Amino acid sequence: MGVVIDVDAHFEPGNDWLIPYPALAAKLPKIDMTHLVTDSIVGDLLRDAPEARRPPLESLMPPGVHILFGEEKSNEKRRREELGHWEQLPVANAAARLKWMDEQGIGIQNVICLSAMALTKGVSDIVLRQELVQTCNTWLSDNCANSNGRLLPVSCVEFTDLNFAVAELTRMRERGSRIFLIPAQPVNGVSPIHASWDRLWSAATDLGMVAMYHVGDGPASFVPGWWNIGGDPKVLRQIGSSHFHAAPMTLLYSMVYGGVFERHPNLTVILAEVGVGWLPYLYADIDHVLSDHANLMLGEWTLPLKPSEYLARNVRGTPLTGTMNGGDRALLQVMDQLPEDMVIFSSDFPHFEGIPNPSKYYREKLANLSPTRRDRFYGASIAEVYSRMRDPIC
Repeated sequence: MGVVIDVDAHFEPGNDWLIPYPALAAKLPKIDMTHLVTDSIVGDLLRDAPEARRPPLESLMPPGVHILFGEEKSNEKRRREELGHWEQLPVANAAARLKWMDEQGIGIQNVICLSAMALTKGVSDIVLRQELVQTCNTWLSDNCANSNGRLLPVSCVEFTDLNFAVAELTRMRERGSRIFLIPAQPVNGVSPIHASWDRLWSAATDLGMVAMYHVGDGPASFVPGWWNIGGDPKVLRQIGSSHFHAAPMTLLYSMVYGGVFERHPNLTVILAEVGVGWLPYLYADIDHVLSDHANLMLGEWTLPLKPSEYLARNVRGTPLTGTMNGGDRALLQVMDQLPEDMVIFSSDFPHFEGIPNPSKYYREKLANLSPTRRDRFYGASIAEVYSRMRDPIC
């Protein structure tokens, strides 16, 4: 087997990453991790609702938010112990991470810090948002630096000013980054499929970088009139979490139909922590525009490849096989319904959505696959993506 490439892992030390940057921390609003996590699930639903009918944010906090990020309350000791082998807010320790990677047989790991992306939601000043993501990227790349190229920082980017975005991609590529995070929603009313974004996609492929949509950066507000369901906090959380699939699905439909992958044939989008159980539906459905009826109602499809062929060439996705996504546990069935290169390996370490021992898990899960197919899953597929951009990763 070739080099195992982990495309999604984390250094997420809560607010501690800001300790070396007191001047920046002083400019930011007070940061509460429990509020940030809850806001990522239901925040835009609340903002779409009439203010008088919004329930308190505290009533919408899932129990796990308190267990993982908040103060331990009565009767939660047992539940915390159930999650005890996952550490959600680890110290960013490159040596310890490399030791774990060696135990798992992982050669290269892309490391994400979502703190900047989350914090920008509470900052309206564009210049401050840019400083925030740039500083977090610097912190992350510094913590990955002493790994002999095995820990690669994933870049967070502020897209309001695409000149800044391209400059930050360029800076972070020099610091070793090979993946950058993208949104699923328009920025300043302009969709990522708009031609004005083409210079960003061109810069990415020229630099040998891959775009990643990661859970938590997509809207839930496509669900109208949620306040009419009675305001049950549990139901609202469940509706909010539905964007984990809906946002990336909308993004992919848009990028394929909008011709982004035709204009940028070497661009690759990775879907991380949104599961892959829904991808076979998308893969089977997206060619409906080729039918005679669709040609009559929607106009003739004029791009040279079928929509599904763009998906196969330009999209990769990571299974979400932890406790939150039962659909991905039928991984072999999902992989059977997709082109062999679309599903790739990630650990999501050390988060509870992932697996604390991915080597053992996937060795057993994929035992019946051919050695070639397993090799494509573990690293060959994503390695080929970088070779296609003439900038091999290994």
